[in-house]
Amino acid sequence: MFHHFAAPTAATIVSVATGLQDSDLSNLKVSPNFSFFPFMDLVSNMVGGLWALSLYIAVGAWICAAIAWIAGRVIHSGPMQQYSGTVFIWCALATMILGSAMAIVKFFATQALF
Repeated sequence: MFHHFAAPTAATIVSVATGLQDSDLSNLKVSPNFSFFPFMDLVSNMVGGLWALSLYIAVGAWICAAIAWIAGRVIHSGPMQQYSGTVFIWCALATMILGSAMAIVKFFATQALF
């Protein structure tokens, strides 16, 4: 009885507002263009440099945490062992994530969302 008052779907609203049909939308092909802006090489180098720097810092903190854990073991300090062990685990996780960042980005970038 009230089927004339049913809310239109989102696709109907978009096609009416923009004048596009479904066949127009299926031909739409957009992909990233990493060379469009002239400063993209600089941005790429900056990101790569920050990535390498963070990896060095994480590995350095991991080594320092291991040394602190050993020192806490030698001097029989339970709190020092506990905190340095926690830092060791977090640094190990950070190093693993930073080391595999490119594989993670490529995995999610190639997933078909639509």
